[in-house]
Amino acid sequence: MAVHLQLFKADLAREDQQVTELLSLQLTEPSQLTTANLQLLRDQHNLSFISTQLAVDNTLALAGASQHWLVELVEPSKTRMKTIAVGKYRLNFKPSFEFVGDSYLRLYLSIAALCILGYLLTSLLFVRAVSSIKSKLKKLVNADRLTDETPVLGNVGELIKEQKLKFTQQIRQQKHAIQQLEQQVALDPLTGQLNRHSFRQDMQQMLSEPPNNTVLFLVRASQLQEINKARGHQAGDDYIKDIAKIVDSSRRDYSNSQLYRLLGAEFALIIPKFAASRVSQIAQDLRAALTEYSNSKQLQSAAYIGVTELKKDDSIERVISRADAALAIAQSLSPNAWEVVLDDDENLESSDLQWQKTIDYLIAKSNFNIASQAIQSMHRTMPAYHEVFIRFISDQKQQLPTETTLSMAQRLGKIEQLEKATIAYILKTISAQNADYRWGINLSKLILTDPNFCSWLTQHLQRYPNLKSRVVFELEEETLDAHISNAKKLFEVLRRNSCHTAIADFGNGIGSFKLFKELKPNYVKISSDLVQQLEADKSNQQFVSMLVEVSHRLGCQVIAQGVETLEQKQLLESMYVDSMQGYLISRPKLIS
Repeated sequence: MAVHLQLFKADLAREDQQVTELLSLQLTEPSQLTTANLQLLRDQHNLSFISTQLAVDNTLALAGASQHWLVELVEPSKTRMKTIAVGKYRLNFKPSFEFVGDSYLRLYLSIAALCILGYLLTSLLFVRAVSSIKSKLKKLVNADRLTDETPVLGNVGELIKEQKLKFTQQIRQQKHAIQQLEQQVALDPLTGQLNRHSFRQDMQQMLSEPPNNTVLFLVRASQLQEINKARGHQAGDDYIKDIAKIVDSSRRDYSNSQLYRLLGAEFALIIPKFAASRVSQIAQDLRAALTEYSNSKQLQSAAYIGVTELKKDDSIERVISRADAALAIAQSLSPNAWEVVLDDDENLESSDLQWQKTIDYLIAKSNFNIASQAIQSMHRTMPAYHEVFIRFISDQKQQLPTETTLSMAQRLGKIEQLEKATIAYILKTISAQNADYRWGINLSKLILTDPNFCSWLTQHLQRYPNLKSRVVFELEEETLDAHISNAKKLFEVLRRNSCHTAIADFGNGIGSFKLFKELKPNYVKISSDLVQQLEADKSNQQFVSMLVEVSHRLGCQVIAQGVETLEQKQLLESMYVDSMQGYLISRPKLIS
């Protein structure tokens, strides 16, 4: 059993008789605290008085009845910090509190007991007061408006009133912020129209009730990919915003209508309480606006329109499928055309059948046109260069949307036949041109997956021995990077046939340079996105400058795509690019 010893040393020389030091020690043998040992302690340290008192120490959780010894040591002179010994134990002096004699100790303990009792009473009164205030606060919070309870609560009531007003303002601000977030989630950030998520929610609500002559217009912007490639994604964004404005203006007379942006180039216009028999009223006006826009921007087309009507027991997928079938038919007709499909299976089959007929006609008749865009050389050592673009012409002598035609050919399993037909037509056409410059021909990613393409291309190039050295086959960097092994084989075949190669849309990052080592192209064409950001972005200027320098060191000539402003041209000239391509230099023109 452990016994706690506390030694209080007092200085009688001090007038207030303040105890200055406290000595404490845990003793393992209670028998050591005998009168003899305490007498020895007094004699050794010249202490004038010792008194002992036995008490129970409830703070020690020890087995048996723990004992607490209070030993008061009084010394006539002022005591300094020191160590004294009791048997084999050493006692260290520490600063303590006021203590003089047993009578003073009892007085202090009495005062402490009174203080504790007063604290308990005060706590009880405080708890009752808090309970009363909580009851009144509850009434105030639940009330529609604060009542004047100043006589009851005094300043507390005013404080509560201010806090409630503050909390009310915070709640209003949070509600406003939540509403703004909900709007942001529901809106397309580019056009400001509702997005695909909102479209599906509204369609589910409409289809859960009996349809009431609700019509869906599916509008697809047809030139987005070509604009992104030729002029950069900023120009593509502007094009999408323009199409959204045109479609939005067409629905102003129908207050219940909603416009949504579904995908990058696709919009949905829903008009409730609008019979399908009245579709032509909007479709004709919308087509006229789109035609005017495409003419002003010198585009093949602006957008195509597919129309359908919501039916009982429809699903969202079936509605979209009918509208998409109508859109496919419209794209096979004429620029900015529109079409209506009200039934499911029959019209879906007819759209595929019509496209198959159109693509078969294109392949059999080689019904194509070719446009070329001049690339301006910055120095005499760079040969003149024109990039070739294919145009598809329907049997009704209407120009078909290029991307849609290629997509439908892929869907119907005729993409390889169509692409080989276009390449053969391009080689035949440019060989007949009396021009001593190089021709850039774009190849799609599907060519890289065709195991017979290299042998087929070699056979066709043999027909034009004088043309081979003036042909530059272009493939996009992303396509080459995804099919690097097939790309190496194709580039090797092209080199053996004396053809030139180019990596288009170059500059996605530092990883672009690995294609130099693997493919060894003759040209790289810096992406129009990098060119569009050239004026405002200093770091972009440094990156383009690095691309040019590294390309020149590797013996590769650099062409900048998408040049549209004089400032861009001047910056690129200062970076020593070899050639420039874009609307500032030249627009695509048909080859006669």
